[in-house]
Amino acid sequence: MYLHKVKKQLIELKLASPDELLGCTQDEVIKLEAKLGILLPKAYQEFLLLMGNSAGKFLRGSDCFFRDLPFLKDWAIALLEENSFPASLPEDAFVFFMHQGYQFSFFRVSQGDDPPTYSYCEGTNETAFVKSHDRYSDFLMTEVEIHGKYLFSGIGG
Repeated sequence: MYLHKVKKQLIELKLASPDELLGCTQDEVIKLEAKLGILLPKAYQEFLLLMGNSAGKFLRGSDCFFRDLPFLKDWAIALLEENSFPASLPEDAFVFFMHQGYQFSFFRVSQGDDPPTYSYCEGTNETAFVKSHDRYSDFLMTEVEIHGKYLFSGIGG
């Protein structure tokens, strides 16, 4: 299991109760892979099965849940074009996260069961995608920590 620690932290920090973690069905994951013509990494499949439809307060306000997944890559491409970004998304990129239409994260489906993540954020001087985490599971753990800090500071509660 790639996300055991993530799930534990979500519940301990009260970002989500077990009842608020609404996963996708295995059939939904299979249909998504078929629609997109890819096989998703095991760690990401685990995310979908655990909380692919909802995760309480965690990731609220970001486009990362099942209903948005078929559109994220197109939205990311449009953002890159709008900003005349010099790099293109790799062919095997899967955009799994977009926040407020100005930043997104992706992984390459060819890079293993818990692949590195890459990001783009509008308004930076970057000319290439930034490797943000060595593993997708690290991306999620970092997000849990950030959400927990905001919740306890009173900013994101």
